[in-house]
Amino acid sequence: MSNISTAKSSLSAELAHVQSGLAYYQARVEALTAAIDQLDAIGDEDDADLDLEEVTQQKKSRRGRKPGKAAASRASAATSAGAAKKTGKRAGRKGRGETRMPSTGGDFFPNLITEQRQSMTDLLNAAASQLPFKPTAEENRQLRSRLVAAVNQMLKAGKVQDEGKGRARVYFRA
Repeated sequence: MSNISTAKSSLSAELAHVQSGLAYYQARVEALTAAIDQLDAIGDEDDADLDLEEVTQQKKSRRGRKPGKAAASRASAATSAGAAKKTGKRAGRKGRGETRMPSTGGDFFPNLITEQRQSMTDLLNAAASQLPFKPTAEENRQLRSRLVAAVNQMLKAGKVQDEGKGRARVYFRA
């Protein structure tokens, strides 16, 4: 008899736990629905009419190769590599779309470095002031990345010299 009463109390506890979880998720669904309704009222974008199924599908989507598609992807990769050879195009990363960032090749960065000793921050500020617009944080990060690569290349070529270590490092023309 004690096994039956133990099983009964265990099942009752499990049922109470599931019911509390169900209540939590029902409240969550109501809160999210209310938020979507508020966004609909604002009318920002047409994307506010998301179905719950679409949201769960987006959440479940995983990155990477789908199971069972390995052979098909290898065949398509071989075909695309063959097409890239025939057309002369390189297979690689796709562009991120249009950007406001101008080309910084050529003399853009070498013209910023003078005989006066300048830190990397000074060079970045000088480069940003040369742009025809005020860069955003993302554009500033991209500009910094380009600047570091250009300065390292100029150091290797011997066009620029440096002194110091770490953040105290300064760059100048010889």
